[in-house]
Amino acid sequence: MTIGTACVEPLAVVLTRRADGQFMQVSKSTSEFLTLLKRSDLLSHADLQDAALTAAQLDDPTQQEIADVLVEDGYLTRFQADRLLEGSFRGLVIDGYKIIEVLGRGGMGWVYIAEDLETHWRVALKVLPEEARHEAGTLARFRLEAQAGMKLNHPNIVRSHKLGEAEDRYGPVSYVVMELVRGVNLFEFMLMKKKLDIGHACDIIMQTAEGLQYAHEQGLVHRDIKPENILICADGTAKILDFGLAMIDENDEEFSMAMIFGQNRLGTADYISPEQYLDSYKVDARADIYSLGCTFYFALTGKVPFPFDTSAQKLKAHLKRKATPVQEIRPEIPRQVAAIVAKLMSKRPENRLQTAREVVRYLRPLAERQATPFNFRSVLNARMSHAKRKEEDKQAKIRERGSTAQSLSDAVKQPPDETRQSTIETIVREETMLEQKQLRRRQD
Repeated sequence: MTIGTACVEPLAVVLTRRADGQFMQVSKSTSEFLTLLKRSDLLSHADLQDAALTAAQLDDPTQQEIADVLVEDGYLTRFQADRLLEGSFRGLVIDGYKIIEVLGRGGMGWVYIAEDLETHWRVALKVLPEEARHEAGTLARFRLEAQAGMKLNHPNIVRSHKLGEAEDRYGPVSYVVMELVRGVNLFEFMLMKKKLDIGHACDIIMQTAEGLQYAHEQGLVHRDIKPENILICADGTAKILDFGLAMIDENDEEFSMAMIFGQNRLGTADYISPEQYLDSYKVDARADIYSLGCTFYFALTGKVPFPFDTSAQKLKAHLKRKATPVQEIRPEIPRQVAAIVAKLMSKRPENRLQTAREVVRYLRPLAERQATPFNFRSVLNARMSHAKRKEEDKQAKIRERGSTAQSLSDAVKQPPDETRQSTIETIVREETMLEQKQLRRRQD
């Protein structure tokens, strides 16, 4: 199936007849907006006729007014309407998947909530952006993540269903169809909650360990366990994201790390194990155990183990320094829990718990599953606001410096957490104040 290739019929065909069989007259703005709507393929012919009739009844409306009415009447989502108002109809339907709204933005492009037009199921659709279509490394990692997600089937791992490719006028569009998880990642969750109950933190890490044990049994090492890669659902279920790094094979020239990343080290500086920093190829499941320990540290304290300014300082600390004990940051943490964190974060792999199954066994008696009600709409708004701000900042730097490469390099050096925290905290606090008060009363 192709994207955005619907022919533009005469507007009289796009619009509808009244009961007496006569075509209705419409304004120029109505005609232009409905033409874009038809070309988008968002609506069935019958729904398009109904939407056209609704718009035609407005008295000399602006396109914004038309869009607002169609959103209010349920023909369009706000995201779809905004795209059409921008004059963009391409990519709103991709290979049989109708884009509903933005779910989030990752390192490799946008992730959308979409509807499978055959089954009418809601899915998550990750789409590789146009600018990355011809970047071999990005495309390879995109494919690896999809392949890993399709290989793994576990309740604590986000499942991928399909890797697909469609054609539009600018070339191939790669996408991955994934399980739709209406959750927040652990980083976002900590911004909302400020502090997790100790039993709750134990439960999230225990569930993550259950997912890791399954992946390790399939021969996969995640290599990038961190709060952003753990989703928390409203019922308290935790799910692991992004197994793309797990599929890399040092003997595979097509998917080598040097080709994908331009270097032979991968992972995230705040959570990477010492041995993975030294040689990312020759690591085993115990590297994930260390990263899980660092993530546990963050879940308990709200701080990363080595809060230095630069990646180089953080990486050196993972090799040579001990993190401040969690009890010094949060004295009420039980000695047993603090000992587990320290064990997971041992510098030498042989001194850690050796399997994720052991982590589960130690944490199960301490774990307390908690429902985690949150306003998912406010989370989506926060993510979208943050993504727009990052995109605006990037474009401003490109204009100012006149160099895309320099701008992107500078963006990487900027600490993202302050802007991200401000955006998420503000929107979530405004839109979920009542829910959080109710949750605190239940906890008290």
